Amino acid sequence: MKGTNGRSCPNSQFLEADQMKSAEICVHGRRLSRRGLLRGSLGAPLLLATPRSLAGVDTEIPAKPGTVNWLTDHVGVFCGPVHVGVLRNSHELALFDCGDGEVFDWAEQQGLKISTVFVTHHHREQASGLERNSAEIEVVVPESELKLFTHVTDYWAAPGTRWHIYNQHPHHWTFPEPIAVTRTVRDGDSFTWGPGRISVLATPGHTDGAVSYCVEVDGRRIVFCGDLLYGPGQLPDLYSLQKGFQRGQRRISDYHGYLGAQEWLKASLNRVLELKPDFLVTSHGGIVTDPRQAIALVLERLEKAYRNYVSTSALRHYFPELFTEFAGQPDQLPFQETLEVPSYLRHIGTSWILISKDRAAFVMDCGTRQVIEALESMLSQGTIKRVEGLWITHYHDDHVDAIPEFLQRFGCPCYAVPSVASVVSRPLAWRLPCISPSQIAVDHILADGTSLSWHEFRLTAFEFPGQTLYHGALLVETGSDRLFFVGDSFTPSGIDDYCIQNRNFLHDGMGFQRCLELVMKLRPTHMFNCHVDRAFRFTPDFCQAIIGRLKERRQLLAQLFPWPDPHFGMDELWVRADPYEQSVKAGGIANFKVVVFNHLKREAEFRVRAVPPFSWRKSRVPAARHSWKGWSPILAAARTETGVTLTVEVPRNAQPGRHIVTLDVACPWENSAPQFLLGFAEAVVVVE
Repeated sequence: MKGTNGRSCPNSQFLEADQMKSAEICVHGRRLSRRGLLRGSLGAPLLLATPRSLAGVDTEIPAKPGTVNWLTDHVGVFCGPVHVGVLRNSHELALFDCGDGEVFDWAEQQGLKISTVFVTHHHREQASGLERNSAEIEVVVPESELKLFTHVTDYWAAPGTRWHIYNQHPHHWTFPEPIAVTRTVRDGDSFTWGPGRISVLATPGHTDGAVSYCVEVDGRRIVFCGDLLYGPGQLPDLYSLQKGFQRGQRRISDYHGYLGAQEWLKASLNRVLELKPDFLVTSHGGIVTDPRQAIALVLERLEKAYRNYVSTSALRHYFPELFTEFAGQPDQLPFQETLEVPSYLRHIGTSWILISKDRAAFVMDCGTRQVIEALESMLSQGTIKRVEGLWITHYHDDHVDAIPEFLQRFGCPCYAVPSVASVVSRPLAWRLPCISPSQIAVDHILADGTSLSWHEFRLTAFEFPGQTLYHGALLVETGSDRLFFVGDSFTPSGIDDYCIQNRNFLHDGMGFQRCLELVMKLRPTHMFNCHVDRAFRFTPDFCQAIIGRLKERRQLLAQLFPWPDPHFGMDELWVRADPYEQSVKAGGIANFKVVVFNHLKREAEFRVRAVPPFSWRKSRVPAARHSWKGWSPILAAARTETGVTLTVEVPRNAQPGRHIVTLDVACPWENSAPQFLLGFAEAVVVVE
């Protein structure tokens, strides 16, 4: 693999391969040995961030990276990018997850044999080392997730995994190629391995079929729980908890299920506590020595975060039956007034139609053929004489699926802001919720604040990163009317942020805060949502109240996640490949840019590497901590998006079909050496 266009920071925390071998280096002005550097990176059990002090909670047991921290005579934790449980029986080892396989190198150096790997869940980071070792050892996985190990080609080939994405489970952190599995386990299984008794506990939450392994040995009880939690009071992320649920007669999909997996998660955490473990070992946070207090703090923080979300949620308007227990509570913001729709507007499906005095039509969005048929009927009846323009509010399929047919039928120009045009004009480049395969040529890309006249109306386009980061809004002025078409961003009950994968930023001046500040500045007389028949209006006080709740949410999530900025736990796409998907002939070259959004308040250097499918490689990929060979730097300014171009050679003998190139990331957190996120994103290469 080769990388281009990456810049290296003069004061970089990253060391080149030859420097990593030197006896002493300098980090943040402190001279450290290579051992000291690695201890700063991986020795502490809070892997993803500088460890935080939690009053009354023992957060860590120090350990050297690349070695095993023995908790008893027979059970320990190998400290790597993923913390690996180790159960020893003389010279034979059983592992609980195995990370990138560095633990195999350690075992070989120690003259030990790994005979079994028990995997907690199907995410590739947990056990990517099995790619090269699964034929030699016994691999044990959760029964309900078996096909996500053995039949991953079915997952990657499924249409719902690529287009019209409304379900986030199973997650796209699935393995790129099949893993050979020896046997499966399920809730309640119990068996002996060497000196230990192992019990299996179903612990869904982070994934639907995740399990935890309780090992009883040497008079101690240790639970290896994967990513069920991160550490005391903390979870690894929010996006893995996006999950549909049912209350009463109402069932929603994952798309609407902000923190929808929380009930599963709470039940799983409580089940773990019932075992009365001495230690919890998490995949990324390390060793928890006071499980009861650690879990109690997670549950408390989770409840506060969810109440904050519900208090401003647009979903209260759509599905009030989901939130009956919150109705009337003092912390829930009131619904805003609705208004009659002006006579020169029509609402069909998810489209609003603006009609001029001389009966020309300007249309916002076209998700289905129903809109085209309605316009044809209006033309035949003389309600309108012609269709003169189409405005796209955002890229979601229920707003754009029928646009190619619409433009062919009516031959009018198409308008959008740059963020929307970047997605709809290149859908193959993206993997986003509700994305449509329809490719749309946008005739007029309107910069933020651009105005144009259309008959008796003045139209002004705005970037509007509300429901999704890739969203626009249109202000329509005529006489005393100031109509603000906000796409799907608002309803009378609040903001449309129920799908975390839509990228709802909480930074000052970004996301919904920007949108609400714009509403207060523009003071529209009417606002329109594409799914709501009536107009509505937000008062300045209501806007300020939501902004206050969003700032509070940022603080709550900063406590719930270990990251130096909470967005790294809520913005799943802070690392992405562009294009996400491309077609290449066997023997050709796949080029793509790895794009990083730096959510930190400071400039930072990240490093990335592409990992081709195992079947394409001539040799194994080095363990992440061992060498910077093959990594490319990305120097990103604070809170901006920057990328580096990588190339991957497609072998001449590559089989036709879809192949997955995974992306590893090294992150430069404050006061520590880089932290590694393995297989955090991916790109799809379709071999022709």
